[in-house]
Order: sequence, then structure tokens, then C-alpha cells
Amino acid sequence: MTKAQLFQYISEGREIEFEYKGKKYSITYSPSWDDDYISFCEFYQYTSDVKTPEELISVERDGVTVLEMIESLDEDKIWIY
Repeated sequence: MTKAQLFQYISEGREIEFEYKGKKYSITYSPSWDDDYISFCEFYQYTSDVKTPEELISVERDGVTVLEMIESLDEDKIWIY
């Protein structure tokens, strides 16, 4: 998945799940009446909430950014809802 595709899915409010090095992650856009945010987490682990897709792609887990994870994956390891 490219950075542009990721940003498009986020802007559409889509939920993104993917598997990276045997771990499952999710990205969820959460609009609210006072402040929108994007949540990123490894399933059942710590969640990072950010305001923009630009902030999201810089979030790291195990020394790897979200963008590096997403760009390195085959399409069959990414699920868009």
C-alpha cells in the first residue's frame, strides 16, 4: 500500500487492519463532535491517537514507522473495511 492509498482510506473513514512480522495492527479514524483522531494499535496493546495522517505515518512500533510497515506489505496482508 502506498502513502497516498493510506491517506485516501483514512479520509474515507475506512478501518485498516494488517499483519506485520506476525503481529496484527489496526488503524481506525474516529470522528467526534469536538475533535477527530486516528487510532493505531497492535491488537490488544497500547493505542496511539494522532490528529493527522502525517502524524500517523511517523508513529513507531519496535523501531519501525507505520509508513514503513504499510509500504513493505503484500496486499494479502492488508484488510480494508
